[in-house]
Amino acid sequence: VPDAAPSGVSVDVVNSTLVKVLWFGIPRDRVRGHLRGYKVSWWKTKSMLDGKRHHPEKHFLTFVGDRNYGMIPGLEPFSEFRLTVLAYNGRGDGPESSPIMFETPEGVPEQPRFLRILNFDKDSVTLLWGLPKKANGHLTGYVLQYQIINETHEIGPLNDISVTNRSTLSWRLSGLNSSTKYKFYVKACTVKGCGKPVTEEGLTMAQG
Repeated sequence: VPDAAPSGVSVDVVNSTLVKVLWFGIPRDRVRGHLRGYKVSWWKTKSMLDGKRHHPEKHFLTFVGDRNYGMIPGLEPFSEFRLTVLAYNGRGDGPESSPIMFETPEGVPEQPRFLRILNFDKDSVTLLWGLPKKANGHLTGYVLQYQIINETHEIGPLNDISVTNRSTLSWRLSGLNSSTKYKFYVKACTVKGCGKPVTEEGLTMAQG
């Protein structure tokens, strides 16, 4: 098997879930056979949101051939990772490079866990929603949207409300039309933007 580890390992962070790893290939006389390629291993060490340490679950990707970089997709945003690179030949894996640390930036949150409509009135409703499963960063607030929908599938314009207090998980919407069907959307936001909305439909009450 190869008896040298790749040197000069570095990481370019592309976005919150994707990085490019670069390395210097091992010298030909250290391959000790036919170079098949390189393997990059990485594991998450902690979340930057709560600082919680993680039991390291190792992942790896194989890059075939004599090359000096590879893309690692599907990473968790706002997290700290360690990463190593090794060369392999037909007999197996060579030694790993020393682990290097990198951090992914904040991303957009996942959708809120639920959205419920409470207290239907003729011109108002109260919306209640849950935190996103993964915030992927520091929450900055929520965006509420609503629009009229009817049986002919025509939809009215989308109205937006920004909730800038990130600890707010309910909102009373007033000024709605009576006896009207509405669709409501709530999405969570970080500095990177807002995630996918959770949606719910409901009908306001008739006058009187």
